[in-house]
Amino acid sequence: MSRSPLLKVYGHVYPVCDDFFADLAQACASALPDDAAEPVLAREGDLARFSFEGVYFPVEETLAVVTRHLRPEHKGKLDVLDLENWRLIRHVFAEGNIRVSAAPLNNVLDYSGH
Repeated sequence: MSRSPLLKVYGHVYPVCDDFFADLAQACASALPDDAAEPVLAREGDLARFSFEGVYFPVEETLAVVTRHLRPEHKGKLDVLDLENWRLIRHVFAEGNIRVSAAPLNNVLDYSGH
């Protein structure tokens, strides 16, 4: 019997060095995905990509790592789709800062600029 995930998290950050990626991997280690076939965190050159669907993702721990490593040259985002509360929380990484915004999932296309 399959159930829908409570949480979906997608995003990326770049450029990442070995230490940055290792810290992200440690922060994401406690994630509880529905399907372990897909890695929660993957590296593609200097880009770290997040892809998660499941019960628990360590958002605060991951953002703490990003905050610790974030420099003006880093770009990316971390989208957290909270299906239980029907919200999208977007964390945008740019110019050495993290900007956070939220919207109901009903408005996600308007919110994302599509």
